[in-house]
Amino acid sequence: MSLAYPGDRHGYEYFKPALQTLLEQWPWRRITHDQIVVRSDAEQGTDENVSYLLWQNFHILMKGYSGRRTQAWVEQIPLKTWVADSTRSERWAVPAPTPLRLGRHLDAYVLRWRTAKGELDHATLLSTLPYGVFSLWRLYDGRGADEVEIRSDKSGLHLTHRRKQSLTAQETWIVLTDIAHNLLAWLNPWRLVGSPFAGFGPKRIVQDLMCIPGRLTFKGAKLQKVALLKSHPYAADMQICLQKMLKTFDVA
Repeated sequence: MSLAYPGDRHGYEYFKPALQTLLEQWPWRRITHDQIVVRSDAEQGTDENVSYLLWQNFHILMKGYSGRRTQAWVEQIPLKTWVADSTRSERWAVPAPTPLRLGRHLDAYVLRWRTAKGELDHATLLSTLPYGVFSLWRLYDGRGADEVEIRSDKSGLHLTHRRKQSLTAQETWIVLTDIAHNLLAWLNPWRLVGSPFAGFGPKRIVQDLMCIPGRLTFKGAKLQKVALLKSHPYAADMQICLQKMLKTFDVA
C-alpha cells in the first residue's frame, strides 16, 4: 500500500496517520503485531512515533530522530568503551548511556562509523529484537535493498518525469506504479529465470522487452495468441518466456 502526502512537511508527521490507514486496510489482530518488524530510517524515529509503535505491540528496528540526543550521548561515552565490529573494522557501537523509557522495553545503541571521506559519524539505533548490536546493524542495512528497488522503479518506469499538480491525480499514479512494480517483480524471477533476460532490471525490461512489436489475439475476453515480430533480436528468447507464462495460466 502506498500513500501520497504534500511534500512541504517532514516525513515523521505522516508516519502515524499512514500506519493507522494501513491498519484500517489490513486489520491484523493486535496479538499478531509482535510478528511484524517496522524498519525505518531516522526521519520516522521520533519518540512519539516509536512510542506509538511500542504501544501497538510492533517490533521496531529504527534509527532515532534526535541528533542532539545522539551527540549528547557520544560526549558521555569514554573512548575505550567503544566496541569494534569484528566483520567491519570501520564500525563501532556501544549501549546508550541513558535508557529510553517509551512505554515498553527498548534497546538503544550509539553507532559510530567512518564515512567514505574518512570522517566519523554517529547515530542511534533503537530495537526491540533480541539480537546483538552488530547483527541488528546489518539487519538495518538491509533497507538498502528496498531503496535500490525504489531507484530502479524511478528509472525503469520513468517516475522522475511523472509528477501531477493534483494530489488525487498523483495518488492515482502511485497506485498504477505499484501495480507496474508488482508485475515486474513477479515477471522477473518467475518467468525470466533461465533466460538471457534473467539479470534485467526494471529499466531494461520496460525498454527492451515490453516494447517488442507484436499482436495479441483474443477470443471474447480470453487471450488466445501472442505473436512477436520475428526480426526483433529478443523475440525468440522472449517467446520461450511467454510460453512458460501462458502454460502456467493454462492459456497456451
